Amino acid sequence: MDTPAGLDQRIDFVTNETLAATRRIRGVAEETNQVGVDTLVALNEQGEKLDNAERRLDEMNVDLKQTDKHLNELEKCCCCISCSCFRSTGTGTKAYKKGYGKKARAEEDAMLNQPTGSVGSSGGSRRPDGPIINKVTNDAREDEMEDNLQAVSDVLTNLKGIATEMGSELDRQNNQIDRLGNKMDANQGHLDRARQRVNKQL
Repeated sequence: MDTPAGLDQRIDFVTNETLAATRRIRGVAEETNQVGVDTLVALNEQGEKLDNAERRLDEMNVDLKQTDKHLNELEKCCCCISCSCFRSTGTGTKAYKKGYGKKARAEEDAMLNQPTGSVGSSGGSRRPDGPIINKVTNDAREDEMEDNLQAVSDVLTNLKGIATEMGSELDRQNNQIDRLGNKMDANQGHLDRARQRVNKQL
């Protein structure tokens, strides 16, 4: 049978081991949180690059439409209005409608108007009420254990928000990549048509 001194030693040993464990758990949680934050930052930077690429494609589309107008004026001088080359623009093709048609614009607007989260959003979770541990020794070690476990709880809540935002951003970027492909095809077809029209005038 354990003596009171022996029990105190065992309590002291278990308390120290538990404290060390909560320190390790907190360290791992904070490292994991930093990885999540860094990944989300990289994902957002990738999203900005995709936004820039899409903006350049849209600018190219505007330039090609302007080119069509100039070619129309040129063709008025070179042939009659009913000439087939006058009607041969690149904006009526299936590829163009897939990239810049009403349906494509509506889908793009719907994606752009979706709400986005923020790093650390809790998604409705909150910190547990009251203490996490039941104190036995009621000393500074148990206070630190409580602090460590509360910190771990906060990190888990933050990671939930990060995971939710990463999922939303990945969905947005996947849809955007599909749009980019459609717009590239549309612009390429439009450019090919414009070259054909120019060649007919040479």
